[in-house]
Amino acid sequence: MDLWIETARGPFFRIALTILILGLGYRVAVVVLQIAAAWYRAADRRLPGADIAAATLGWLVPVHLLRSRPVYSAASFLFHVGAIVVPLFLMGHVALLTGILPRSWPILNPTVADGLTLACLGALVVLLVGRAAVKSARKLTRTQDVLILVVLLMTVLFGFLAAHPTQSPFDARAMLLFHILGGNLVLVLIPTTKIVHCVLYPFTQLLFQLGWHFPAETGRHVAAALAKEDEPI
Repeated sequence: MDLWIETARGPFFRIALTILILGLGYRVAVVVLQIAAAWYRAADRRLPGADIAAATLGWLVPVHLLRSRPVYSAASFLFHVGAIVVPLFLMGHVALLTGILPRSWPILNPTVADGLTLACLGALVVLLVGRAAVKSARKLTRTQDVLILVVLLMTVLFGFLAAHPTQSPFDARAMLLFHILGGNLVLVLIPTTKIVHCVLYPFTQLLFQLGWHFPAETGRHVAAALAKEDEPI
């Protein structure tokens, strides 16, 4: 078991981390190139910076959605907080990145980490139930969406059980192995699935604004494509 754990947290982790870094680098580079191309083509390059920042912050902290979809929105927010904060600041995770992270990197208090982990688990359950029980969400849900949530749920659960062996009905070393393997899988999934939105999201509002700053002559080209050049607007 120890050999498997060391392999999972050693070479397997380094391979997964490399895929994560290279994959995210590629995805971000593509978005930046798309932004540059849209900016170059735009006839009007004046952008409402304050509005873009406010819209981005509004979606990062979706207070407006808490009024219309309180349970789902709260679960989504709690899931994202737990899924980002705990992996980045938990002592066991930080130890894996020794030499990469600064020595002054903050460490999460164990009690706070447990609270965020439990909140994340509860949120994942709510999101899964919502995908299955709500008709409108079920229509938009793909198999991949459910599998991603299941992988995240099991990875978080295995990690919690490994950290609390006295509360676990299973062997703690086995839970640790499954947690590490699940974590490695998540690292690979981040740049290759819709999870990548956690990194690309800040670009979305800028892309949205640029999309409305059409190049010169766009209207004429659209009218020609629709065979309506001679019709008034």
